[in-house]
Amino acid sequence: MGAIVIESHPLTRLGMQRLLERMPGIGPVESIDPEGILLFAHSLEDVLVIYGMTVDAFDNWYLLRRLHQALPNARILLLSDNIWMHVPSSLRACGVQEHLPKSASIERMEAVLMRMLGDPDVAVNALMDDSMFGSHR
Repeated sequence: MGAIVIESHPLTRLGMQRLLERMPGIGPVESIDPEGILLFAHSLEDVLVIYGMTVDAFDNWYLLRRLHQALPNARILLLSDNIWMHVPSSLRACGVQEHLPKSASIERMEAVLMRMLGDPDVAVNALMDDSMFGSHR
């Protein structure tokens, strides 16, 4: 499965790209700025997307809807500065399967991504750690 990292911060984008490149089951990884979503052609490809929300809330929701229109089969991990206990149903309708704070640990991100890829050995309880509450390691 291919993957796309959408993030405005170049260092974070590079880190997420490297994380995905070393994961089993992930093919080519593309990384773009959020504005690059506007250039996507419609595709039914099954792709894993890490989407880092920016500070501009209006742009985030508009770009998320455009992303879902262009790639309706995308499995989206939403990274943001705030966290909800569960992905709201309005986001699930846009292809968002998981949501994490940008401060989540690498181990937690890996576990969520493995679960999104369908790894049955990833326990839901393993995903809960103190990063959920905004602490840093």
